[in-house]
Amino acid sequence: MPSNSRARPPEVQRPAPTGYVDTHCHLDDDAFQRDLHEVLQRASAVGVRRWINVGYAPERWASSFALVADHPGMSFMLGVHPGHADDWNEEVHAHLEQLVRDHAPVAIGEIGLDFYRGETNDAIQVAAFTAQLAIARNTGIPAVIHMRDAEDRVLEVLRAQPDLPPLLFHSYDGSQVLTDWVIATSAYVGVGGLVTRGKSRTLAQQVRRIPIQRIVLETDSPYLVPNGFKHRRNTPESIPCIAQFVSGLFDVDVSDVARETTRNAERLFPHLPTEVMTT
Repeated sequence: MPSNSRARPPEVQRPAPTGYVDTHCHLDDDAFQRDLHEVLQRASAVGVRRWINVGYAPERWASSFALVADHPGMSFMLGVHPGHADDWNEEVHAHLEQLVRDHAPVAIGEIGLDFYRGETNDAIQVAAFTAQLAIARNTGIPAVIHMRDAEDRVLEVLRAQPDLPPLLFHSYDGSQVLTDWVIATSAYVGVGGLVTRGKSRTLAQQVRRIPIQRIVLETDSPYLVPNGFKHRRNTPESIPCIAQFVSGLFDVDVSDVARETTRNAERLFPHLPTEVMTT
């Protein structure tokens, strides 16, 4: 790993001329209830001017719509997170399909499998995952995959599909096996605060193997604060810090990371807004 790949404090970052896209954030979380406008203004000041909010459960769908109505540069994805898979049924399935037709999310997500806490509802998680992959495929939008302690099972499900939509692995944490599959299938990966941490050197090695043309940036705000930040609440303002780390991994200028990752996001998510927040 190059010596300049450590995350630097945010104050040394400079805005990206092309602007950044935070491709995965939870801005309707209670953590932003009091100061979201100021958070977005600070992000815009460092060049982060478009955001994809994650409507990860039915109770988060309406709040995602509201964000788009109130904030230029905002878009959203819709789906049922595997942690909410027990809520999946025919009614939820039909409702999600209708909302996708009516509101044009940029992606289906976050969806996938999660056995981190020893969950035993494998069948319902797989059913929800498979059905939502089909929604993405049938509507021509990407699917954003959440995966914890489930890599083998996720690959098993994906390999069993007759056809796949464009895929983005959120907060990438894959092994060499998954990285090989990502490269072979031209899937995308989301890189965020996780890769900047000192214990993530093996992950950083895997990310370096992935073509930069398949990488997008994300924060997962308010979670996964990058290394070098003292506060515990992550915000889109940390995207330039993550970009600086990625520039070290690939030994390129941070402006190249800004340009490439923004171009990647626009290619993967063709329904991204063109209007952005200005400071």
